[in-house]
Amino acid sequence: MKALQNLTDLFKTHIVDAKGFDSWAEDGAIFCTQGDEIDGFEVEYTAIVFVQNAKLNPDNLFMHIVSWLNKYDQHRSEKGLAMPTFAVERLDKGRYDIKLKLDIREEYNLIEDEQGDWKQAGDLYRCDNQFEAAVDEDELGELVHFVGHENDLPCQNSH
Repeated sequence: MKALQNLTDLFKTHIVDAKGFDSWAEDGAIFCTQGDEIDGFEVEYTAIVFVQNAKLNPDNLFMHIVSWLNKYDQHRSEKGLAMPTFAVERLDKGRYDIKLKLDIREEYNLIEDEQGDWKQAGDLYRCDNQFEAAVDEDELGELVHFVGHENDLPCQNSH
């Protein structure tokens, strides 16, 4: 489940002050994509990411999710996958509890490999997860979050 791991890594990278963080998959299903010659399958699940008592701006976190979707899952609607849903509870001192639900579909195929664990028609295969970036990272450009100097925005000068 590379997508869940990749999403988990994204959160761990961009939530440095999280007091509690957890991620898991639920409501999973396995779909057989057996072919005439080589077997495969798809898994579909809801990835749950839960951040507790984190000092962060949820809007910035959502932008990272949008960037992740643009990179890894541009064709969600064609796959019949719902858009991400979330719940946010604002705590005191700029801290939040956030729960994010994201439907994921990953494809697995058997790839011929002399060191593989699966034998089919006399050949050895390994189970290979097809999760990868849908676009070249260089085409997207880097998502950079920065903070300007104090009092350089019009709304800050009006006080």
